[in-house]
Amino acid sequence: MRFREAKIESVADLLKNLKKHIGDNEIIWFRGQSTSSWGLIPSLARGEGKHLQKEGAIYKRFIQNATQLMSQTPLDEWEWLFVMQHHRAPTRLLDWTEGPLVALYFATANSAKDDVDGALWCLDPIALNRQANVSFAYELELPSFRDKALENYLPSRIDPKSPMQPVAAIGPRATKRMAAQIGAFTVNHSVYKPMESLYDGKHVWKYFIPKEKKAEIRRELKYLGYSALSLFPDIDQVADLIQREYLK
Repeated sequence: MRFREAKIESVADLLKNLKKHIGDNEIIWFRGQSTSSWGLIPSLARGEGKHLQKEGAIYKRFIQNATQLMSQTPLDEWEWLFVMQHHRAPTRLLDWTEGPLVALYFATANSAKDDVDGALWCLDPIALNRQANVSFAYELELPSFRDKALENYLPSRIDPKSPMQPVAAIGPRATKRMAAQIGAFTVNHSVYKPMESLYDGKHVWKYFIPKEKKAEIRRELKYLGYSALSLFPDIDQVADLIQREYLK
């Protein structure tokens, strides 16, 4: 990894480490995971990639049953994959955020996981893409999911016999949730190795969150306005907030 694993016991610890590890002109993405031992593997590729070959069947089955429930039908394969990811269907996408406090929220939000250590991952998407031979004239440009550079990552185009490495890409933040979470994605091809084990590992690093500090970090984030309602802005969260505030 780019840096030795550091411990985060508070929001202040996170900011202190970010100031040490991120330069002024660097683009860094973040991902919070409630369990420190989990690797950076998208849902469809977990279990040593045993489900990757099922993607075509999963994709078609999702479209078959989801179309009738949608007010607006997705226009292309990428949009369908975003919908699948949004509703927790297995995909080759892995969620990231441009907001470190958003990632810290996701690493600590689930109190049922307070018995295990958490992690906050940091990714240099430019460095990852450089290793995958995806680059542009302007060195800080990231590919869009509409770019030709990503066509071979589409479900209809993916060729397991010609594996390609994961790529970091941006797309329209078309939902309130994506906008609130400042979301971005990496997308795997047919490679299932954890992202942290690819190449020399210098594109990624990890902060360790002790389990006994999760509740206090949640409290600090609440003071800063990070909540389920702010990151999942919908009517259900409004109702849940009422339950938490008035019916404890």
